[in-house]
Amino acid sequence: MTPEDARSFERTLELGKEIADNLSQGDVLGRWMAHHIGDLIIQAENAVGAEADGVRREAATAILALWDHRMALSSSAQPLGAFEPVFRALERLSEPQDPWSFYRMFPPGHEPKECDMVGAPLLRVALSLEETVRGVAGEIVTLAAQEAVDKEAKWLKLSEHLEADEERAARDALVQLARTLSTYTDGDDGDPTAGVGLPRLIAALQRAESQLADARRALEDGLPAMPLESESDGLA
Repeated sequence: MTPEDARSFERTLELGKEIADNLSQGDVLGRWMAHHIGDLIIQAENAVGAEADGVRREAATAILALWDHRMALSSSAQPLGAFEPVFRALERLSEPQDPWSFYRMFPPGHEPKECDMVGAPLLRVALSLEETVRGVAGEIVTLAAQEAVDKEAKWLKLSEHLEADEERAARDALVQLARTLSTYTDGDDGDPTAGVGLPRLIAALQRAESQLADARRALEDGLPAMPLESESDGLA
């Protein structure tokens, strides 16, 4: 075993120990897997002689197989589980950003065109609100992604020597999101996590509040005048 292989093996054992410690003790399968992995790790750490490589390989293979199937573990013992909902949201927000595509209120190919909105100005208000809400959702999901990185820091560190680099995938997704939402942000193509924070979310929410106020005024302007309470009493 080369020095590099030895370092990778030691880190894999540390990963296996943490997985075993986090497996649920409340069910038979969790207890069995924890015991099995723990037993393999002990054997690998104590192995000597000609059989050592085979024992270590068996332990490492079992740990990596369990890591590859970590999403099948109970939610409380699921390494990097916090990334899954974030990735789903990023995928949804990274879809083509055509008008009316966020809420999908109209069948594909039947979305209102510019000429339709001339005759029905409230449609333009609705489209503007949809675009703003998309931006607010994007800012919130970006913050959620950073929270996931912070929450899963232990597992990211333990697994950074493996091929599947979840941290890199998360950061790539953040870059993609930042580019997709460039209309709503002042960021560039650099690392978006450097500028992510509550101030940008608050600014997006303020834009949404302003547009909601404009929408309310537009609706109120279109309502018939309501009689005063004294006039209503007189008619009665």
